[in-house]
Amino acid sequence: MLDKLKQHFGYHLVLWNDELAHDEYDWFRTPDNLTVGFPIDQLSSNERSLLSIFLTPITITKKYQPKSKEEKLWSSILFDSDNTMIPSEKVNSSYRLIHITIKGESPELTTLSEAIASLFTTKTVILWESERQGVLIDLQPEITASFENLYESIADTITSDFYIDLLLYIGLKNSTLKEARRLYLWEKMCFSKVSQSLRKNVYNGEAVVPHLLLHETSPSTLQTISEQLLYSVNNDKDLIKSIQMYLDCNMNISLAAKKLYLHRNTMQYRVDKFIEKTGVDIRHFSYAVSIYLALLINGSSK
Repeated sequence: MLDKLKQHFGYHLVLWNDELAHDEYDWFRTPDNLTVGFPIDQLSSNERSLLSIFLTPITITKKYQPKSKEEKLWSSILFDSDNTMIPSEKVNSSYRLIHITIKGESPELTTLSEAIASLFTTKTVILWESERQGVLIDLQPEITASFENLYESIADTITSDFYIDLLLYIGLKNSTLKEARRLYLWEKMCFSKVSQSLRKNVYNGEAVVPHLLLHETSPSTLQTISEQLLYSVNNDKDLIKSIQMYLDCNMNISLAAKKLYLHRNTMQYRVDKFIEKTGVDIRHFSYAVSIYLALLINGSSK
């Protein structure tokens, strides 16, 4: 959908971000829950009517209303481009930004905020940019990092309790508040891009870098990489699936076999078969990275 819109409207189409003067655009939501805008003075009435058939017209309004002193501080830091006043005692405070997107009927945000905050054992601040997009600031990321699969559990719990899909983008840990707004805008852009090609509920900032590279590389280069590295095995779906799992399991034969319900020897045979057919020894990290990227390209093109 997004690619077809870009082909027709070109540079006039934009994705929502805080840097735009949102009242100068007509805003729509795509079936993939992306918020896209078109300059008001560039759309004809016929184009606007046609877009309304395939997309959902929406009104962009900022929903966040900071109440506490901490919320007001973070609202100023993240949303105010002119803010330069940061309390000296907080300049080097650790934090992590958790970006939130809601799919489905939008719930009452105060109730949702309380529910999300109750699932954290650490101090948090939640701000909402709109009825479907917000950001949680984890003020004790060192403690949060010690809980395995915390964010997956939170997403599952909220989805179950509120009958919505909660998408989370786990940003990088940081300790420089002066960089918070720049980091916030960059991570928000990353979230928007990777969620177009990678369907999941929880995105980890460190893990999505390969997907970001795909977005920044020309289609012809991506196609060449995939064809050159996988041409000899592309039609063997079972082999491709096995190698993808092998790489996802950090090249652990036993773990990959367990997840695919295969005997370890069968998994080993498939790895050896892949190496023989492609000439790429994926037992070594540098070669495995190349194949991992090629498989991502392969998957994103389907």
